[in-house]
Amino acid sequence: MTQTTRGRAYGSQLGERLGLPEPLSHVYRTLNRGTLAITELQSRAPPRDPTPSFGYDDAYQVIINLKHMRLDLWLNDRSPLSETMHAGKTYLTDLRREPRVLIQDPFHTVNFYMPITALKAYAEQNDMPIFTEFLQSPTVGQDDPVMRQLAGAAAAAFAHRHQASGLLLDTILDAVCANVLGRYGTSKSAASVRFHGLATWQERCAKELMDERLDVSMTELAEECGLSVAHFGRAFKRSTGIAPHQWQLGRRMKRAQALLTGSSLPIAEIALKCGFSSQSHFATAFKENIGVSPGHWRRSTATGIGDLDTD
Repeated sequence: MTQTTRGRAYGSQLGERLGLPEPLSHVYRTLNRGTLAITELQSRAPPRDPTPSFGYDDAYQVIINLKHMRLDLWLNDRSPLSETMHAGKTYLTDLRREPRVLIQDPFHTVNFYMPITALKAYAEQNDMPIFTEFLQSPTVGQDDPVMRQLAGAAAAAFAHRHQASGLLLDTILDAVCANVLGRYGTSKSAASVRFHGLATWQERCAKELMDERLDVSMTELAEECGLSVAHFGRAFKRSTGIAPHQWQLGRRMKRAQALLTGSSLPIAEIALKCGFSSQSHFATAFKENIGVSPGHWRRSTATGIGDLDTD
């Protein structure tokens, strides 16, 4: 996400610009999606002056207005637009246009801060079309009953906190992502996403890493390819025809067969060398995939090594 030089459009920084130093807010930070936030703003006395700009921010503000209010809106410091925001409507504001407002009436809103990187990550992780932008005018309210309910749920969660309120608000933010992407998002065609696999270098990198380290995790593989775990798994299967864990298991089986045939290592040691947590785990997987136990396979194929191990 692009860092602003003046602040963020959520929490106390948003409230201060409207004369509300401590608004009700919740911030949801995740590794892949970055920062999402909910802020509830309410005041009986509107500010006398326009808010300062936050500076450029690569994000959207999804606003559910709970009370009629008149305002003047500046975008990129152009001439202001004088509008009325209607109660119950949903408004989408592009923070890349550096909005400023002068609110002329008492107000009550629930604001969802949605960075574009977070929206793209959510779409990717849930196998949705690649998000590009929202095209809705910031002054045209949308009659969206889902957003009204989600805003109401957020306000109720703020008003009646309990030990799981944070988890509840995180879930509301997930639901907001799904709704705004599905209802308002413009995107690349679903077909271009659905059938797109790994780039050649990504497939080669993943396979080489699985050959080098038979216990490498899906998280590490995805990071090496610059993808989320979910996207990596889908793309790998599109490119190879099998899921990455199946491909990895196949490599483990080949390595195990080679060690059983060409070495006198105990089966327990072979299990660890092939990425299995224990001999019993290895024996179960080997029999499921090869059809016989490791000990039986060694006795029947590794001539000259002798009956070194039990199953």
